[in-house]
Amino acid sequence: MFFARPRNSTRLEVWPTFVDALSTVLMAIVFVLMTFLVAQVFLVETINDRDTELAKLQSQLRQLELNLTKAKDQYETASLKVTTLEELIKNLNSQLEKLTQDVTLEKQQHGEQKTLNERIKTDLEKLEERLKQLQNLLEQAQEESSKKDEEAKKLQLNLQGLEKENEKHKNAIKVGQFRSQFFAQLKNILGDRSDVRVVDDRFVFQSEVLFAIGSAELGEDGKEQLNGLVKALKEIGSKIPPEINWILRVDGHTDNRPIKSTQFPSNWELSTARAIAVVQYMIGKGIDGKHLVAAGFGEFQPLNTDKKDIERNRRIEFKLDQR
Repeated sequence: MFFARPRNSTRLEVWPTFVDALSTVLMAIVFVLMTFLVAQVFLVETINDRDTELAKLQSQLRQLELNLTKAKDQYETASLKVTTLEELIKNLNSQLEKLTQDVTLEKQQHGEQKTLNERIKTDLEKLEERLKQLQNLLEQAQEESSKKDEEAKKLQLNLQGLEKENEKHKNAIKVGQFRSQFFAQLKNILGDRSDVRVVDDRFVFQSEVLFAIGSAELGEDGKEQLNGLVKALKEIGSKIPPEINWILRVDGHTDNRPIKSTQFPSNWELSTARAIAVVQYMIGKGIDGKHLVAAGFGEFQPLNTDKKDIERNRRIEFKLDQR
């Protein structure tokens, strides 16, 4: 009995305890589940963050791989450059060694060259002094040469002048010979006439033979006389060498009696017009104009100053001469 009563009492006391325990367990389980769920949420978020970071890391990895590839290419290029530079450095070192040897040799030669240069400098100073002396002598010689050249030029000019004078004199002699022939032939053609004569080196026609008094128009008798002169001049002109520049001067002269008309205001115009008329007639008969010259002297070159015999001053003179 003793044990029976307590057994009933125990059952009543255990149930609340059990319920409490079970509630506690349930609460623990709920807490664990809640904790698990929270942990799961945090884990999911963490996993998502990890995935994002992983994607970034993979992208960075790919970029690094690309950079690595480029770096490898650059490394290979740099390696080639390094190799080239090493070869260049070797060549430069070789050249440097050669230059060093040359410099050493140059230094050795420099001492000898310095001595030689000093000797050359001394020789150059002597040569410069000698050159100055020679320069002075050359200047003196040039001055003397200039003087000699001037004297030679003067002598040359004088010689040329003498040659020209000599040639002119020779031509004058030749022209004189042809003049004599011309006058002789003209005398034969014209015959012995008192109004046609030779005075020194001129053939003189009295004006009345060719022109009427106070006129510059050739008369028929004058033309006939000029025809003989033209004939003789053509024959003689064909014999004169072409290198002799000859001319036939036709000079008109008047007496000192004044004349004043509309056609001839003075004796100048009359004498000049008569000379021109003769020249024009001769050109018309075939004489080349380059061999003819017309000049008028008026009354200023008289042959006779006697007032009683001034008719002789009215004349036409012909002179065969060189130009």
